[in-house]
Amino acid sequence: MTAAPTPTIRSRLALLVMACILPASLMTAALIHYNYQRENAQLVREVIATARALTSAIDRELAATESALNVLATSPYLASNDLAAFHRQAVKVLQTQSANNVVLTDTTGRQRINTFRPFGEPLPFEGAMPQLRHVLDTGRTYVSGLFVGPVVHRPALSISVPVHRDERIVYVLSMGFFPDRLAGILNEQRLPRGWTGEILDGEGIVAAHTEMEQFIGRKGSQALTERLAEAAEGSVEILTDAGLPVISVFSRSAVSRWTTVISIPREALTSELQQSLGWLVLGTAVLLGSSLLLAWRLGGRIAGAFYGLTGPAVALGAGETIVVPSFRLREADEVGGALIKASAMLQQTRHKALHDELTGLANRALLDEIVNDQLALSQRCNSQLALLYIDLDGFKAVNDCHGHGIGDELLRVVSRRINGAIRCSDVAARLGGDEFVVVMFTAGADGAAALARKLVETLSEPYQIGEVPIGISASIGIAISSGMETTCERLLEQADAAMYRSKAKGKRCYTIVPGETGLCTPAGNAEGCVSRS
Repeated sequence: MTAAPTPTIRSRLALLVMACILPASLMTAALIHYNYQRENAQLVREVIATARALTSAIDRELAATESALNVLATSPYLASNDLAAFHRQAVKVLQTQSANNVVLTDTTGRQRINTFRPFGEPLPFEGAMPQLRHVLDTGRTYVSGLFVGPVVHRPALSISVPVHRDERIVYVLSMGFFPDRLAGILNEQRLPRGWTGEILDGEGIVAAHTEMEQFIGRKGSQALTERLAEAAEGSVEILTDAGLPVISVFSRSAVSRWTTVISIPREALTSELQQSLGWLVLGTAVLLGSSLLLAWRLGGRIAGAFYGLTGPAVALGAGETIVVPSFRLREADEVGGALIKASAMLQQTRHKALHDELTGLANRALLDEIVNDQLALSQRCNSQLALLYIDLDGFKAVNDCHGHGIGDELLRVVSRRINGAIRCSDVAARLGGDEFVVVMFTAGADGAAALARKLVETLSEPYQIGEVPIGISASIGIAISSGMETTCERLLEQADAAMYRSKAKGKRCYTIVPGETGLCTPAGNAEGCVSRS
């Protein structure tokens, strides 16, 4: 008995077209409703993405201002209480920032410096303003809401940081800016005609608006405020003061708690959708009339596209980077594009899983994989593998004095120096904090010692991170593979112990295990000795 032939895409497509012709009216109505809902939801998602991007841009502006303040707070003029010189320095710093003024306030609430006024002019007594109370109580950065500046008497916002002296707060340093700075960020988006954008501060007060300055300082609408209490992103339909319905799409920053709102007139949204649906109805009518003639040919193209996607799908399963040609069919091309994106995501995920996010060096997982593979190869080939455990001397003081931003940039520079000092065949990794590892393949104690000397000198050279000069050194412990039972974990333990012996000898040293003699170069000493243990 002969089995029934398996239906093909072509035959199924022909039957589908015939089935669609009879209930055409019902199908068209359902499709119109579906597309209306889908396009409406898609538009809201796209506007949320725009609002999120604007919120991120605002956070970057605030972060840049905070960084500038933290650097300015370390000014030697503040340490020496030379406020006139600090006033001149603050004016120069403002030329590189988007802020409008710098204010230095003492702990009583009296302004000592305000760049809106020449140094020495009388300045107002602010009293216990929120930003002053918050910084004095917590010792942390404070981003204010909208307030009226006591000097220029106009709405403004500010970022404030503490100024320490002998572990106590002596001043509060602030940078202020007017709402038009934020309005400039909104206007750069060139929103469609009729759309409006606004920025709400952490208290829900309008801090910037694309069109109407009279809204600045007002509380956001009640419906929007209630919706913000439920979610950080989303949309809500509200009525404007003029009684016009709008869709307000919002995104709130988890960092600054500020919110970007983009409002779309309901009429404009409906008009665009009606135009789109009109073209859809026309296209549906044309397709229903011609689909039977095109079904056979189209079915063949679809089948060919499916066959063409088989190879890339198999390659994706094998973890390979794939290339998918265009099939001149949108759905097939979208699937091909999705396969390409999935391949890229797999490669990117693997890279992130095996590399340090800050420096781009290998992480502990990749280090274990590489070292254990190479140990097995070294044992078969009767060769040696050297592991150098590097610890930075004085790094904690850099973080304490200059902040983690400077510390992170210093680690990036250190990683580049390490990569520049090692061979192409060697591997550099970061274990975390200020600890690094270099693995040398087919290298013995002499080669490892030569590289250690080079790294100690290279990493101990002065650093210039922005305007901050930094001096650190390095201590290195070296372990050489030996025996069949050597593992990455064992080598790390040996090298770590050797590194601590280097630190005990005065830092800026290296120590080799196993071994008997060695050279140590203490920090600040021009002469070197070598250390083996």
